[in-house]
Amino acid sequence: MKKRVATVTVACALLATAGCSARKPPNGENYYVQATNEYSQHYYQPAIADYQKLIDEYPFSPYAEEAELNIGLAYYKSHNYAEAIGSFNDFLRMHPTSKQLDIASYYLARSHFDQMGRPDQDQTHTQLALEQFESIERRFPESDFAALAREQVDICRDVLARHEFLIGEFYVKRANFTAAESRMAELLAIYPDTPIAPEGLYELGVTLARQGKKYSAAQAFTALKQHFPNTPYAADANDQLKRLKQPIDTEEDPLKLVLAEIGYSSDQADQQVAVHESVDSLSSGASGGAYGADGLPTLTTAAAAAAAPSSGANSTIGAQPRQQNPGPATLNTVRLSSSDPPLSVIFDLSGPVAYDQHLDNGDGAASFTLYLKQVTPGASVPNHVSFERSIFHDCDIATDAGGTKITLNLTPVSRYAVVPLLAPPRLLVTFTPAAANTTASSESGLAPN
Repeated sequence: MKKRVATVTVACALLATAGCSARKPPNGENYYVQATNEYSQHYYQPAIADYQKLIDEYPFSPYAEEAELNIGLAYYKSHNYAEAIGSFNDFLRMHPTSKQLDIASYYLARSHFDQMGRPDQDQTHTQLALEQFESIERRFPESDFAALAREQVDICRDVLARHEFLIGEFYVKRANFTAAESRMAELLAIYPDTPIAPEGLYELGVTLARQGKKYSAAQAFTALKQHFPNTPYAADANDQLKRLKQPIDTEEDPLKLVLAEIGYSSDQADQQVAVHESVDSLSSGASGGAYGADGLPTLTTAAAAAAAPSSGANSTIGAQPRQQNPGPATLNTVRLSSSDPPLSVIFDLSGPVAYDQHLDNGDGAASFTLYLKQVTPGASVPNHVSFERSIFHDCDIATDAGGTKITLNLTPVSRYAVVPLLAPPRLLVTFTPAAANTTASSESGLAPN
């Protein structure tokens, strides 16, 4: 009898326990309250430990998601940025639909932002912070954190622009003008709206002039006057233009043209290059990152179009394909630019196209070939167009099954650039007259280069 009573007593106790469990299952609330209290009193390490216990023991608790976020915040508050970055990245990956994505994203960006160095130091964290802040603006435009991110974006861009400027100055001081030109051009291509941009554009013009690239230098100084007329550098640019005595084709923005000649197309602004070296690392001979030993960016679009011709006859410049949202289109007109004298040829199209380009320089003449893929000439476009103006003679237009081939005959040139334009769609090909091209210069009013 006693044995049965004992058995019933144990059974009742178990049922009571089960009943309590059904009424209120354990969910880690005690851990959460304790950890949050520690967090509010700035005891971040104990808070992290208790939040982690909650996650480990009650992974399905309604408090688990917030505990994961708070662990990252606690690491951030204690300046343990590496752990904070790892925690926020884990949170974003594991909770892609969380209502707190904007908070995690913002403090992930701040974890990089707070580690930013001076403009003369490594800028890895600056670049990562910038990318994250820009992502917040795009993904959470209505969030309170979007406005905060906008402020930090401006700071990051300014630091990165000044970094480019300082590296450019470093190369100028060592007379490595090719590398300095590349750095100043990248500054203007990616950060044209930063406070350092006017000075960078002026230094770009000076660097080009020191290399004997007078026409490109004149483009840079003209762009400076147009884009930054109220800066002290605009007056200096005007003085430089008087010394250079170069005609400038103003059919399009000269800044866009000079950047295209150097190797930076207008779409490269969205393909920012992370810069990982500091001035100190450069002085010790370590280039690294996205740049070669000569300081030039390792961009596939940067070299060929800006290369100067060799001294021999029949040299070839810039024979490289350039893809541009290919699609069937119509060639509507072939014309010279409206500047006086014209130094560019404009191909008006019905839409963006893919194309190949090739330039051959001879002793007394040059031939530029542009192959427009999937393009047919309009009914009003002739097979032969005669120019006889400035450096241009004529061009022949032929069509085959793949597209339209345009052969442009002109006097020798030293540089050229193909600039795709979208509104309205067209290609602009601008040329720099060769230094020895005195005959064409005198006939068209061009000053010798």
